[in-house]
Amino acid sequence: MVSKTKTDSIKAVSELEKGEEAIVVEIKTEDDSVLRKLMAMGVLPGIKLIVLQRFPSFLFQVGYTKVAVDKDIASMILVSI
Repeated sequence: MVSKTKTDSIKAVSELEKGEEAIVVEIKTEDDSVLRKLMAMGVLPGIKLIVLQRFPSFLFQVGYTKVAVDKDIASMILVSI
């Protein structure tokens, strides 16, 4: 059994600050097209991302790929920090 420590927390990408790193844990959407697009860009559970920009859109890096999304989609990507 894996136990979470007090420092583990789940947040949406939209809540992260520029420069923060996190691990994707879930993409919370019922829209299959959004899910497919994010997965095709490499946004998958277990992948580390780094927030590069918050405005005018959210820009983050996964691996060697930079992904830009609006706030609604950034809110669907749940991460562990």
